[in-house]
Amino acid sequence: MLNIFKKIRQKLAAENKVTKYLAYAIGEIVLVVIGIMLAIQLNEWNQERVQQKEYHVILENLADEFNRTKDLMDLTITNYESSIDANLALMDLFSPDPGNFSPQRIDTLIGQSAKQAPFYPPQPVLDELINSGKLKSLPSNKLKQYFFEWESNIKWFYFDYELFINFSRNHMDPYITKNWSWKNIDIAEGGQYFKERSKLLASNKELFQSLEFENLIDNNLFHTNRLYQRLTAIDTLIDNILAEIEVSLEQ
Repeated sequence: MLNIFKKIRQKLAAENKVTKYLAYAIGEIVLVVIGIMLAIQLNEWNQERVQQKEYHVILENLADEFNRTKDLMDLTITNYESSIDANLALMDLFSPDPGNFSPQRIDTLIGQSAKQAPFYPPQPVLDELINSGKLKSLPSNKLKQYFFEWESNIKWFYFDYELFINFSRNHMDPYITKNWSWKNIDIAEGGQYFKERSKLLASNKELFQSLEFENLIDNNLFHTNRLYQRLTAIDTLIDNILAEIEVSLEQ
């Protein structure tokens, strides 16, 4: 079409018809501009389509990642619930005149009371999203907010977990080392290294008359419950993230 306009302009120029020449020249320019605009629009559509496909893949990968995190969280929360129950059961045994409790039961309860597992969610997809700066480009503002909350919640859990580890290392473990048998606790937890219990006597009666041990169990329960509350909050956030990812994938 541009060649047609060109021939017409040449003919008009030869015939010295300036007004018509200018009209055709302007028409040719308009067509060129329209063509450029259409090309730009088509390029933008293609880029948007590519970006939508990219984010769709990212969202699917995030869904897989957080479903695995959900499975890990369920197991971790179960361990903490068992630990809380064991700490409460130990607290019930303290008395000025405690009964003659089964050493095997005490071994089991002490072992379960210390099952505060760390929580290290696998999040390479989220980390890449954050490090690349693509998190800010996610179309869902709600999902972006959830991920910011996620980072904050995980950091607070690590902070509280470090406090618990320091308490266990500096207070709880040394007391057990001096007053009870780690060997027997290992056997109660299914350890395969030993077949026979320790032959060194430890008095369970004295153990549950000890104010120091009662305070240690109380503090252990405090740390465990605080971590449990952190985990349940993170678990709720995982559910919210998965729900919002599903909504975003359907759009």
